[in-house]
Amino acid sequence: MDPIPLTTDQWAQVGLALKYLWGAFGSSLVAGLGLVTAHAVIPSAVETSTISDRWLRTRPLFYVLGIAGLVGIGLFLFLAASETDWIRETYPRFWQ
Repeated sequence: MDPIPLTTDQWAQVGLALKYLWGAFGSSLVAGLGLVTAHAVIPSAVETSTISDRWLRTRPLFYVLGIAGLVGIGLFLFLAASETDWIRETYPRFWQ
């Protein structure tokens, strides 16, 4: 099967989908760092007396940051999936 060459509009969709995937990657970094800091780093450092107990008050902020990152991952993946119309236009039949 010989695919149809992509048009300018389809290339724009590909570029936008890639931008959304990079956004999902950035959100995964934010989510990972926020949740690891809140759930592992701060409690461990407070338990070993490396940092003061005041840092325990910042844990909810890091949890909020991590959850916002998780929501961002879902949002960016949904937006990237919505920009994949060019696949059905280029390959009209899946098993050919």
